[in-house]
Amino acid sequence: MLVPAATFIRRVLNRPTAAHQVGTDTPTLTPTPPPQALAADGSGSSNLAADGGNVIGASTADAIDQAADGRLDNGISNDISSEFVDTASMDKGLPLEEATPEKDAVQDMLDLENQALSEEQLQQQQLEQQQAAHLPRNAGFLRSFSNVVCIIIGTGCLQIPYAFAKTGWIGVAIIVLSAVIGAYTGILTIRCLYYQPGTRLHSFPQIGRAAFGRWGQYATQFFNYLYSLGTTCLYIILSGQFIHGLLVTLGVGVSQKVWMIVVAVVMWIPVAILKEMSEAAVLAIFGLLASIVVIIIATVMSLLDPYTQMHPADPAPGHDIAIGIGIPVALSSIVFSFAGSVVYPHVEASMKKPRQWPSVVFASMIFCAVAYLLIGVAGYWAYGDLVVSPVLDSIPAGAPATVAKIMITLHVIIAAPIMLLSFYLEVEKQWNITAERLGKRREFTIRLIYRSAVVAAVCGVSLAIPYFSDFLSLISSLACVTMFAIIPVVCYLKLYGHRVAPWYEKIWMLFVLAIGAVACIWGSIDAIKSLIKDSKGSAAS
Repeated sequence: MLVPAATFIRRVLNRPTAAHQVGTDTPTLTPTPPPQALAADGSGSSNLAADGGNVIGASTADAIDQAADGRLDNGISNDISSEFVDTASMDKGLPLEEATPEKDAVQDMLDLENQALSEEQLQQQQLEQQQAAHLPRNAGFLRSFSNVVCIIIGTGCLQIPYAFAKTGWIGVAIIVLSAVIGAYTGILTIRCLYYQPGTRLHSFPQIGRAAFGRWGQYATQFFNYLYSLGTTCLYIILSGQFIHGLLVTLGVGVSQKVWMIVVAVVMWIPVAILKEMSEAAVLAIFGLLASIVVIIIATVMSLLDPYTQMHPADPAPGHDIAIGIGIPVALSSIVFSFAGSVVYPHVEASMKKPRQWPSVVFASMIFCAVAYLLIGVAGYWAYGDLVVSPVLDSIPAGAPATVAKIMITLHVIIAAPIMLLSFYLEVEKQWNITAERLGKRREFTIRLIYRSAVVAAVCGVSLAIPYFSDFLSLISSLACVTMFAIIPVVCYLKLYGHRVAPWYEKIWMLFVLAIGAVACIWGSIDAIKSLIKDSKGSAAS
C-alpha cells in the first residue's frame, strides 16, 4: 500500500506523542499492548506480529504511525528504519538513497522513538503497573478520612492559640486560608498521579520525575523523606517529654531519653505488622478520637477557667485584631498544622472509590479547620497574649489536663507509624520488595529487618542530636511547607501545562506559591533564631 509522502508526513508530524507532551526524560508506564490490539487499529489490511521484541510483517506506514502514537514501547528495532521505503521517491522515479527534508523529519522521529527503555526497565515498569492494578483498594470514606485527619491534626492543634497570640484575631482568616490551600493542593497532588491516561503514578518522587526528570525525582524524594522521617523524630521527642512530665510528678525517676526509647519500641510494633495503608484504619480512628478528646478538653477548660478567673489580681491579658510582625511566623506554624500531603498518594491508593478523594480531602480540611478554630479562639480568648505552647500548659492543672496530655501522647504514638508507613511503601515500591518477586516469607523477613532498622535509626537520631527540636523545626519549615504548597502546584503546571488553568486559577496558584515561600522562609528564620538562643543559653549555663 503506497501512501503519498506529503500526506503521510503531515499525518505523522502533527500527532504529538505522550513522551513529547511530558518530556523525553519521562518514562512511560503504559505496557506494550498485545499484537492483536495493534492489528485492530483500523488501519486497513495491515497486520503486526511481535517476535522477540521486533516488529515484522507490518506495512511501513502503519508501523511508523503506531510508533508516533507511542504504542510501540521497546519493541521497535532498527529494522523499521532500515526497511523504510521512500514511496515519494518511488513515485517520482528518484533514487531511494536521495535524502529529502520530509524523510529526514521522519527519520529524526524514528531515532527519538528508538531511544526506548531497556528490556529490564520495561519489565520493571510493567510489573509496577500490574502491582498497582492489584492494590488492596478496600478503604471506605471514613477510613480514608481518618487516615488523613490523624496525620494532619496531630500536635499542631496545641500551638494554634499561641499562633493567635502572635497574629491577633486575624489568625482566624489564616486558618481558613490554610485549609483552602490544603484542600486545593491535595486535589492537585492526586491529579498529578493520573496525568497520563490509563496509568497511575504511586508517589511524590514519581510525580517529580514525570514533571522534571531525574533531578525532579531526587529533589522531591529529599523533601518527602525529610518530612516523613523528621516528623517521626519529633513525635518520639514529644512523646518522651509528655510521658516524663506526667510521671515525674508521681515520683517516677525514669529519664526522658528512656521514655523516648520505650515510645520507639511501641511505634515499632505496628510498623512491623502493617503492610498497606488500608490496614492502618484502626490506628487512624483511635488517633482521630484521641485528637477530638484533646480539643474538647482544651476548649472547655479554656472557657471555664480563663486567665482573669485564675489570676483575678493580675491585669487582664491583651488581645489584638492583627499583629503584622507576627503574621509570617504564625503563618508557618499554621501551615505546618495542615500539612500531611506525603500520605495522600497512599491513602488514595487504598480507597475503594478513588473518585471520592476530593470529598475526603475537603472534609478533612474542614474538620481540622473547625477543630483549630475552636481551640484557637477559646485559648486566645481565655489567655490572650499570655498563652503558651502547648496550650495544655496554660489550662489549670488537674485531671482534665492530665487526661488531655495522655490522649495527645497516644495520638502521637499512633500517628507516627502511619507517617512512617508512607515512607516504607515508597521504598518498597522503588526496590520492588514484593511477595510476588521474593516469596511471602522472604518478603516479610526483608521488610521486617529494614523497617526495624529505620525505626532504630530514627530513635538514635532523636536521642543523639542536641537541640534537635530546633533543627527539626528548621527541617519542617523547609520540607513540610514545600510539600504542602509548592511542589503540588509546580508539578501540576509542568505536567498539564499552564494553559489548562483559566486566568483566575493562575492568579490563585501564584498566591499559593507566595504563601508557601513566605511560610518556608520565615519559618526557617524563626527556627534559626531559636537554635541560636538555645545554644547561647546552654553555653551560659
